[in-house]
Amino acid sequence: MAFPTMLVLDKQNRVRRVHTGFDGPATSRFEDFKKDFEALMKRLAEE
Repeated sequence: MAFPTMLVLDKQNRVRRVHTGFDGPATSRFEDFKKDFEALMKRLAEE
């Protein structure tokens, strides 16, 4: 069995976020996940 897991690394290859589970477009959590993910990517790109 497997469980979806996403590791987000910064420019120094440090783990900045671990997300487990599925929050895709078919879920009620998708919009919140999408906003949070986009904000994190913007913050990391600016570092």
